[in-house]
Amino acid sequence: MTVKNAGRIHKMIRPTLPRASMLAARPVDHGSEHPQRLKAFVRHVDKNNNVFYTLVKKGLGRDTNPGKDYAFFQMPDLLLDLDAEGARCVRPVDDADQAALMTAKWSKVPRREAVEARLKELEAQLTESRGKAHAILTQPTNIWRITPHDVVSAALHGASASQRTTAHSWRLLEQATDASSRNTEAPRSDRSEFIDKIRAENGIPPHAADDDRLLLHWMMLRYKSLQQHLSSNMTKKHGALPSPAMAEALEAQSSVTGIRRLVFQHLAAGSHASGSQYAVKLDARLRQDIRDACERVLGESATMGAGLPVEILTFLGNLSERQVASGGAHLGPLLCGLALKLAARIGSLEAISTWLYRCYQGNHEMLKLLSREERRLFLKDVLSTLDSLQSILKSDDVSSKMHDVRQRQLLFQLLTGVDENNTLTPDSIRSSIKGICLDEYKTAHASELRQKLHVGYLTTLGRLGAVRTIWAEWRHLLRSGVARSTKLSPGEDDGVVRAFATALQMASHAMPASHGQDPAGASLEECVTADYHAIEMQELHFWRGDISDDDVGQHIPDAAVFRSILDLPLQECIARIRSWR
Repeated sequence: MTVKNAGRIHKMIRPTLPRASMLAARPVDHGSEHPQRLKAFVRHVDKNNNVFYTLVKKGLGRDTNPGKDYAFFQMPDLLLDLDAEGARCVRPVDDADQAALMTAKWSKVPRREAVEARLKELEAQLTESRGKAHAILTQPTNIWRITPHDVVSAALHGASASQRTTAHSWRLLEQATDASSRNTEAPRSDRSEFIDKIRAENGIPPHAADDDRLLLHWMMLRYKSLQQHLSSNMTKKHGALPSPAMAEALEAQSSVTGIRRLVFQHLAAGSHASGSQYAVKLDARLRQDIRDACERVLGESATMGAGLPVEILTFLGNLSERQVASGGAHLGPLLCGLALKLAARIGSLEAISTWLYRCYQGNHEMLKLLSREERRLFLKDVLSTLDSLQSILKSDDVSSKMHDVRQRQLLFQLLTGVDENNTLTPDSIRSSIKGICLDEYKTAHASELRQKLHVGYLTTLGRLGAVRTIWAEWRHLLRSGVARSTKLSPGEDDGVVRAFATALQMASHAMPASHGQDPAGASLEECVTADYHAIEMQELHFWRGDISDDDVGQHIPDAAVFRSILDLPLQECIARIRSWR
């Protein structure tokens, strides 16, 4: 081998020392937990289990140790390294994890639920408030429309006592221990409940009841809205309700409060439409409807105490004052007769006097202008008044008003109409009976009603001891030609005579022993005046108002004998009557 060839072979064979020195000269990272080793050959095993090696490709060698673990930094519950397959710190995500994630994201939170519930409550409250406010404006027969009186009442009494703040709780606690204080707080509680009812019906939110200023602010807003609505309807000529609609609305009421509010709203709506404060007056149809509504409420009442009649009397009194302020108009006999009957039922002689005056109101011929049905109703009211007065006179209660001489004199004035001038005024029960009963004998029913009225009137005089007045009434009846009229049957004539006999016998028990001297031909006015002063001479232990018909019935002779006694002069008639005792 030549030198030339030898040099060529030497170039082909590379020495291994430089490569080994190069590998050894590379820095080794001793700080690494698993240092990677550089390999020149890679061992392989074929399918026949024969081992062979291959040359390693350039770059770092692979770590074939499957058990080797690599350390990664961890961020618990915030970050998952999904690329770290096989790492112990990473757990694969399944459907349960996804469900838990969605549950945590969309689960019900108590605070959120409370806010949502409050939001729904406010939405429902707003819807209800708008609905109530709309109903108040669009329903003319709604009795809960706010009036100026309601605003003043809310300003004076405030909201419901159960919803008020406890600023005055100490005072209420002291009053709770006192029985009298509880009795005085009862009307206020009723007024507060009434105001709370108005608040609810007008769509005012409940929280307004906790603050009197807020409640008054809301009521003023509702009232102004109502007035604007009425003003807009006034331009469209929408005034008071027609009579059929008003009658239907009154029939639907079940309380005096509802009747009162409906009637005054009806009058106010008509006044607002006409531009005058007192332009609307009660017509005959409306008077009849109001009377029917009040009587229906009285009939439906389970307990007939003094509260309901007083409430109706208050309503009719306010209505009468409004009508008088409208230009001299009055309620008329239909409503005045109802008030007269209720005033006698509660035993208030002052109220009877007031309503007797209001029946006429300056027009003493007004009762004669009534229709036959209106007369019948008014006469039945007068008859009921007489029955109530007799019940008061027959009461043996020590606390009865009739044990007072002044009260008996006042009752005698109401019956006869005698005044301080010794004249008979038309504002009396006697004038009501005599004024409209003269032509009521045309039917059997009218004749029976008139006879009952005379019996009630005479019996009440008899219980007061008015002998002279009864004697004078007999002569007045004879002069009128009714007692001996051919229109009366013998049985009816005997009934009239017997009524006078019974009344005189009762009067003989109640009259004072010393009645003084009376002229033989005394007039009716003189007899009435003498009996008025004779009542003052009655002694309390001697006067008896509880005389029954059985006490005197056995001493009364037949009609012919008693007619002859009544025709005697006054002194002789009284002497004969005293002999029956």
